[in-house]
Amino acid sequence: MKKMKYISGSISKSLLLLLALILAVTLSAQEVSPEEESGRDTLRTYGPRFGVDLARIYYLFDSPQQIGAEFSADFEIYRNIYPVFELGYNNMSEEKDLFNYQSGGTYGRAGIDYNILSLKERSAHHTITLGFRYGMSIFSHRIEDILIPHEYWGDFMTEAYENNLTGHWLELVFGMKAEVFSNFFLGWAFRYKILLNPEMDPLMLPEMIPGYGSGGEDRVFGISYSMYYKIPLFKK
Repeated sequence: MKKMKYISGSISKSLLLLLALILAVTLSAQEVSPEEESGRDTLRTYGPRFGVDLARIYYLFDSPQQIGAEFSADFEIYRNIYPVFELGYNNMSEEKDLFNYQSGGTYGRAGIDYNILSLKERSAHHTITLGFRYGMSIFSHRIEDILIPHEYWGDFMTEAYENNLTGHWLELVFGMKAEVFSNFFLGWAFRYKILLNPEMDPLMLPEMIPGYGSGGEDRVFGISYSMYYKIPLFKK
């Protein structure tokens, strides 16, 4: 357990360091002298950008352990406006003294980001964005090996319970992406999530809704840290 916490702490520190480097790259990109700007390509590159969430690695060392992946795609349809689509899956299991619990399934989000970062040249693609998402998760959860202790009658086991569910939520998103190499980006997003149907299962609250978080909370925060590659289709 100590080793897992050490690894988790090391990963968190590494992510914070990378975020600081991204911020430095973004700020330095805005400081362009007139001589440099006149010699650079002012055409803007357009194309689909695909990403993978690296923060999912952290949950492999968390307790309870979660296994999953998340992928994203966006496209700058107009200057500073980015429709965004995100897909993923997540599975977790937890063994307790009184029960065993499993939850897992797939999820998707769709929304739009708006870049509020003002850059001096059109060929720069760094972004600081505000956006929103609608999210939906199709998943199942199951509780089994339920032991109910009783001092007088003695301990006894109950039947397993399982249900297939669909969760819906909205997200407000603040994020940043920096182009560290040509068409290659690193970035993070901070998410405030609002669950729309907290009573999806009247018998048992889901401990984990894939893509959202704890089903026992109507409001949760989340963070993602991703790397991206943009396919340069054309310039204009």
